[in-house]
Amino acid sequence: MTGQPMTGQPMTGQPGQQFDPGADVVDFLAPSAFVDATTCDREPIHLSGAIQPHGLLLVVDEADLVVRQLSGNTLVHLGVEPGSLLGRPLAIALGSEPVERLRAALSSQRTATADPLTCHLPTGASYELTWHRLDTRVVVELEPTDVAGAVSMSVLFADVNHAMRVLQEADSVQQLCDRAATEIRRITGYDRVMVYRFHPDEHGEVVAEDREPAMEPFLGLHYPASDIPRQAMKLYLLNHLRVIADVDYTPVPLLAEALDSQGPLDLSRAGLRSVSPFHLTYLHNMGVGGTLTISLMSGTKLWGMLACHHRGPRRIDAQMRAACRMLGQVFSLQVGVQEGRERASYRARLAEVQAEVVARMTGADSLAVALVQGEPSALLLAGAEGLVARIDGQVVTTGVVPPPQAVEALLTRLCAQELPAALVCDELGALYAELKPFAEQASGVLALPLSAAYEDFALWFRGELIHQVSWAGDPDEQAKHAVSATTGLNPRASFASWVQEVRGHSRPWLDAEIDTGQAFAAAIPELLLARTRDRFAQLALQDPLTGLPNRDLLLDRGAAALSRQRQRGGIVALLVIDLDRFQIINDGHGRAAGDQILRQAGQRLSALSRSTDTVVRLGGDRFGVLCEGIAAGEAEQLADQIVQSFRAAFACDGEQIYATVSIGVSVAQEAATPVELLRDADTAMHRAKRGGRDSSALFTHEMRAVKMRRSDIEGSLRAALHGQHLRLDYQPICTVRGALTGFEALVRWPLAGRGMVPPLDFLPVAEASGLLAELTDLVLGKAIAQLAVWRRQHPGRDLTLAVNLTASQLLDADLEGGLTSRLLRYQVPARALCLEIPEPALLVDDLLVQERMQRLHATGVRLAVDNFGTGSSSLSHLAKLPIQEIKIDRSFIAGLPSRQGDVTVVASLVGLAQRLGLTAVAVGVESSDQLAAVGRLGCERVQGYLLGRPMAAGDIDRLLEAAVPQQMDPVLDSRRT
Repeated sequence: MTGQPMTGQPMTGQPGQQFDPGADVVDFLAPSAFVDATTCDREPIHLSGAIQPHGLLLVVDEADLVVRQLSGNTLVHLGVEPGSLLGRPLAIALGSEPVERLRAALSSQRTATADPLTCHLPTGASYELTWHRLDTRVVVELEPTDVAGAVSMSVLFADVNHAMRVLQEADSVQQLCDRAATEIRRITGYDRVMVYRFHPDEHGEVVAEDREPAMEPFLGLHYPASDIPRQAMKLYLLNHLRVIADVDYTPVPLLAEALDSQGPLDLSRAGLRSVSPFHLTYLHNMGVGGTLTISLMSGTKLWGMLACHHRGPRRIDAQMRAACRMLGQVFSLQVGVQEGRERASYRARLAEVQAEVVARMTGADSLAVALVQGEPSALLLAGAEGLVARIDGQVVTTGVVPPPQAVEALLTRLCAQELPAALVCDELGALYAELKPFAEQASGVLALPLSAAYEDFALWFRGELIHQVSWAGDPDEQAKHAVSATTGLNPRASFASWVQEVRGHSRPWLDAEIDTGQAFAAAIPELLLARTRDRFAQLALQDPLTGLPNRDLLLDRGAAALSRQRQRGGIVALLVIDLDRFQIINDGHGRAAGDQILRQAGQRLSALSRSTDTVVRLGGDRFGVLCEGIAAGEAEQLADQIVQSFRAAFACDGEQIYATVSIGVSVAQEAATPVELLRDADTAMHRAKRGGRDSSALFTHEMRAVKMRRSDIEGSLRAALHGQHLRLDYQPICTVRGALTGFEALVRWPLAGRGMVPPLDFLPVAEASGLLAELTDLVLGKAIAQLAVWRRQHPGRDLTLAVNLTASQLLDADLEGGLTSRLLRYQVPARALCLEIPEPALLVDDLLVQERMQRLHATGVRLAVDNFGTGSSSLSHLAKLPIQEIKIDRSFIAGLPSRQGDVTVVASLVGLAQRLGLTAVAVGVESSDQLAAVGRLGCERVQGYLLGRPMAAGDIDRLLEAAVPQQMDPVLDSRRT
């Protein structure tokens, strides 16, 4: 059996953009290429096909420990020709005792591959044996134990223990680096030890150094990123320790069996791996004879390296290497702790400033003036030198800022984007050439919108930071070199200090500064809203259409009446009056007629009530009458009188229009609250509606039992929200041809002992109990985060997600800010999110609904009307509201294609949507006949069990990974339903 040399073979692939241990190593360099120093990125150094000569390497099958590959220097170390060992048991080379110890190590879960085994070979020599697995094989490395200057285990243990304590006691990142350099040099004896830290652009800087006094200092020098090729960076991630014992060594080739078909041996984790000739020449040019390199990690990323240089050859034993590897791990843990502590301290200081600035602005006559006047300075919010802010139409500045024309030019640029977004930049002149002349005041900017469409904004500026960087050689000295078959690629030979002046940059913005700026920006809408509330405090207590008090005043007066009841006794009652089928009047006679009826309804109620009663408009077509100090049964009598009165026609522009009412009556029990009283009356009103309308109902003990069940649901729901027990399912939304476009997020509540609680049971409870905002926050948070994952995993698809909102959620003042913040945090484009609003929500408070929908629309999210076509909203709303989609109610789809009336309705709704430029989505498609019918009627998108049931996120993952993910088979899918 003859040996065959193992050499590096060409590989395919493209250079990776990050140091990812799982990425393929890049193309091998063609010898005839004309290249520069970055070309060595394509050298497959992990397939060097050779090792350093001070040790030997054998590759064995793990199953039988038969030698399949080995280094060509076995005669030197073992006294045996390589050819006589290939295909033979490892015991022939090492003896039975070391092989048995290796076999035991392989079978033990407690043995680490980094722990060396001391072996006495048949030749009488002692070696340290290390090993690691490579697929089904084991790579065995042997190095002689006769290392010059080797220390005893007891001394090494004491040294390492001392070094660990010293590193753990460091109180800053810089002190940690200084101590690491000193301790590693003391333990290893290298002439120079440096802590080499990587910058964001991947170039490195020597940030700490311990050296022989006569040696030239390298501290503070910067090294170009090209000095360490990308595949070398990858190996530093795979193998955290690397030794080159002698820079001038002659590589020993690897040999393999002639029939071995596994190809070049991957030496990524081999300590003896022969390194690139390019790197050896680089070290030789630096005057280095031997090296030790220890990877320093921050999580899974390469933070830097401990680089140890010796002027002559230097070899350290495996025990010393294991100790250095451990100290590297201690450093990596400590640097994460120290950096986190420093970041947290700075972030806490900024948070204090933000809280004080916002507190100063709260209640101020001018938010803009309050921002820039007083202490602490608003500049401290982002560590800036200047600030320009426009709040509520007022522009203010503080600190050093560019001239107004430069600010306007920047804002014009930002507003020209599809979505006005934050800008974080420390090289503004390079990004926008027209701003380059203002580098002194504005080389860096943190620009944040404070409201939609840049009506309000804040721009923090930093001026140009002119500074000098000392390089170990000119970083631009990347002159091209010819590659020959004999010399290969020549690295740079000059490391003379070269000073570069850096201009056009500001000090970079830190994450803590960006986050604090965003937190401040998120607080401004609430401050603006508070000002608006103050300005319209009086109007807030009055309904503008009828002139009656509104719900807020009802609750205030109700609280006062109930307090008097507890002190003096008496009866407090509340009537909730709802006009029956009022929307039919609006649709049939027009909005103006509907407004006339609402005004006349308020007048009738006021005429029928006592002067001491409070008549209010609760919203939409719903009214209330608060009665205090009435006799028993008088509230029910008043309700009957109101029902009788509303049976008379209303006169509207010469027309006689009829609008009956349904009334709920609640009588306050002991310790009742205004909200409970209103809730009970509302419950009774719905009972009257279910009983046939045009009647009244008194809240009873039976209804109270239902109320108690709702209370039980509320308590369980609170626990579910706090324990994150609610989950989201996702139902596919497809084109009519079956192409997957996105999903609808559906909240689910699995409750122990009750199974799945229907949303119709817990959503009204959440709304009535004030939990809806928390529920909305949870659903939007989970949905947007999940959408971000799917879009990141499948970048070729423009996946979208729809989330349902109730009327209360739509009117929540915090919705817009929380939504924008999450889209920004998860980097999800706003257009990928669709908010589905039920038709009844469009008339809760028409002016406020329009304002809220316009503000949501300004963020870029899509808006859809859910369950469209059920007759509860005026078609005129589609023209004046910023709606992009209508979802045709499933009740019309169910009758397709046989029910002609449903065919006509769906065709009309689709046609209406097309004329208004809206997307029509058919909901509830459950058969291929229905799918074909909605397709013929021109519907663009579909949703239903035929296309897919609601699924957990994991099932959606499998759906997206399917063989033909863009095209679903509706007929096939229907078999699963």
